[in-house]
Amino acid sequence: MLRKVLLFLGLTILLVGLVLLGFGSARNKKLELLTSSTNSWEVSANLTRGHTYVMDIYSSYQWRNDWTAAGGYDTSQPVDVEIISPDGNKTELQAFFYATDPIVAANYTVPSPLPSFVEVEYSSVDHDSLDVDTSYPQARFTVKKEGNYTARILPLTDDMLTWTSGPPREMVFEEEVTENPSSFTNLLEGSGVVCLFTGAVVSVWMARASKRTRTGRKPSTRTKSSIRTTFHDPNAVERHISFLFKTDSH
Repeated sequence: MLRKVLLFLGLTILLVGLVLLGFGSARNKKLELLTSSTNSWEVSANLTRGHTYVMDIYSSYQWRNDWTAAGGYDTSQPVDVEIISPDGNKTELQAFFYATDPIVAANYTVPSPLPSFVEVEYSSVDHDSLDVDTSYPQARFTVKKEGNYTARILPLTDDMLTWTSGPPREMVFEEEVTENPSSFTNLLEGSGVVCLFTGAVVSVWMARASKRTRTGRKPSTRTKSSIRTTFHDPNAVERHISFLFKTDSH
């Protein structure tokens, strides 16, 4: 019974170690600003091969109507964008912006927020230079070819933006980086390693001890049925008594 309890305890410690190690080794990702341009139709940056980046666009106050019911949009509004690779090839996409309606009450009006970049659709991708993430709401990609990249809104005039006017407030390239581990995550990771080692040692030790106990028992050569037959056979008992008397007479 004690061996079973210790074996269960070892397996439990092992499982706890796996959980702690998983939480401790997990690293949060965050975006750090690489470069930006304000009141401009384009932004450029030197991007590193193997790194992941996000191209985002922040709308200006001209991209909404603050104080009327027209401040929101029933559907997302498109902006055509191209990302030019170092060799001149292009990745073409549409960035869609959305803003909720303003809240209009009897004595006040809460303006709608600035339209936000909420969705992206790619019409063509330069696969030799970029590996794009189509599930991400903004333009997220991993660089395959190092060099200078330019993201540009087309056609660099107000004519294309039929739903607004003027350039965006800001265009940015942000780099996706992994946060440095904190003392708490280091503690979790270290505790996980200790629990894994302890749980493995206890579990293996108890498993081997149980195996030795089973193999050390010698099976009985006489079964209950044979014993029962011997002592319930009258002839056998009589022969045994005759043998004893003959022994005594000699």
